[in-house]
Amino acid sequence: MKRAKKQVIINADDYGMTPGVTAGILYAHQFGLVTSTTAMVNTPFSKEALELARHHPNLGIGLHFVLDAGRPVSGAVPSLVDKEGAFLKGEDLKNTAKKEDIKAELIAQLELLLQWHPPVTHIDSHHHQHLHIPQALEAVLEVAEAYQLPVRSFSETRWENISGPDYLCHDFYGEENVQFSFLQDVLTSTKEGVTEIMCHPAFLDTWLLERSSYTDVRMKELALLTDENMKRLLQAESIELIHFGGIADERR
Repeated sequence: MKRAKKQVIINADDYGMTPGVTAGILYAHQFGLVTSTTAMVNTPFSKEALELARHHPNLGIGLHFVLDAGRPVSGAVPSLVDKEGAFLKGEDLKNTAKKEDIKAELIAQLELLLQWHPPVTHIDSHHHQHLHIPQALEAVLEVAEAYQLPVRSFSETRWENISGPDYLCHDFYGEENVQFSFLQDVLTSTKEGVTEIMCHPAFLDTWLLERSSYTDVRMKELALLTDENMKRLLQAESIELIHFGGIADERR
């Protein structure tokens, strides 16, 4: 049964990737529309980022499960790494990854996040790996059910025993779509129920320029997500901003 009002989760991916990303997400939460974020716990900056988040108790924080960037936080997961111990990428990862290694790494990342910043609100994955690798999806769903956590889905079809938003907007991304008119259209066309809008705001820093191909547009996202006109639009559309912790457990 879907909710009879419009609720929106604006989730910023990549929390803890770099200090600039962390600062941008916190700024977009404190002065803008971001209500939720997902943390990468295998970066050099992740622990400090989660310490900063304690000053923002209304920001929902989930796990941005990483399988293809940096190094694992668990012990031996040989099917996921190269000879140097770094995560494999692309087809190499997809061809060798074993479910038991994925699940072990997922639990290790989730437990680390729970140690650093409980409670955890939900799970998604870096570069949507849980939706590209079948055995990763199996592992994520099993862990999500065990920990009773919602999971990001690109489909309106729900998984049994797993809660989540009714809809997902993943297109607020890139030069073409990071525009006022695009985000305005997304918000004005929001349906009854819960919609997640995925975003990637940040302040640029040298680490981000070295680690990511998605850089300058993050600043444009930040500007739009803190635009006063966007805030007024939400009020005009009677949209309630929530995070994943506000999703009722009504599908179980």
